[in-house]
Amino acid sequence: MQQQPEFIEINSALRLRTPKKSDWDLAYPWYQNPNVMYLSEGVTNKTYELEQIYNMYEFLSTRGELYFIEVKENENWYAIGDVTLWEENLPIAIGDEEYWGQGIGKAVIKTLLKRAKSLGMTKISVPAIYHYNIGSQRLFESCGFKKVGENATEKSYEKIIK
Repeated sequence: MQQQPEFIEINSALRLRTPKKSDWDLAYPWYQNPNVMYLSEGVTNKTYELEQIYNMYEFLSTRGELYFIEVKENENWYAIGDVTLWEENLPIAIGDEEYWGQGIGKAVIKTLLKRAKSLGMTKISVPAIYHYNIGSQRLFESCGFKKVGENATEKSYEKIIK
């Protein structure tokens, strides 16, 4: 299997970077944001401490390719969220609300679908998006994911990679 690249350039102002464990603390503010927690974790009454973030990243990085989403501003790169390329899930969080609704998620997903194809993946599943997270549903649908299941609280999606 191909080694995970340190960087995947999406465009001149957007890239994915493989974070070192020493970078994982950068995610702390994202998972202190009640809106991020509600949309990604379905909770309204808690946030993640560093230990929970480390546990999450340890889990994800052993299942797939964990990346930080970075934007370039004033010649400097800033981490604004995270994403993991994994056949059984494609969790993405834009942790900095300032960057919501700008098409960053779509650019990231489309780039990772190309990476998935180059790795020989044939399907990517997204097992759970909350019904109220319309933005994520639209994001995955706009990238060609099809709804394959639904329960009382969530929808699941998948994309066949050709």
